[in-house]
Amino acid sequence: MNQDDLARRIVDRLDQNLTELPGDIVGRLAVARQRALQVRPKPRSWQVRFSDWVASHRMMFKVALPALFLLVAAGSVYLLQSASREDPFDVETALMADELPLHAYTDPGFDAWLKTTSHEEQQ
Repeated sequence: MNQDDLARRIVDRLDQNLTELPGDIVGRLAVARQRALQVRPKPRSWQVRFSDWVASHRMMFKVALPALFLLVAAGSVYLLQSASREDPFDVETALMADELPLHAYTDPGFDAWLKTTSHEEQQ
């Protein structure tokens, strides 16, 4: 049972015995009900509730936001590095077309690749 159902049941119960009460008491109860309805807090928008939630979790955001920033920075560095790597297929194609840049000949992996490739061709 939620709060609305409970409130509705209480109001119905009070209304059942309302006819048996004297008129001055009924008038005071009506005034008290109106005052209670005016004092009741108004429903707040989701922006206000969200800002209250953020304010109550301020310490979490002091830790979570820098961690999120570091995660995004590490991810972007990884993506940029993986995009700049040369594809081995492109290196082999350039070698076959004799368009290999000079820095490829000084690469230590190039010498190892030449040895394994020439070893495979001899067998």
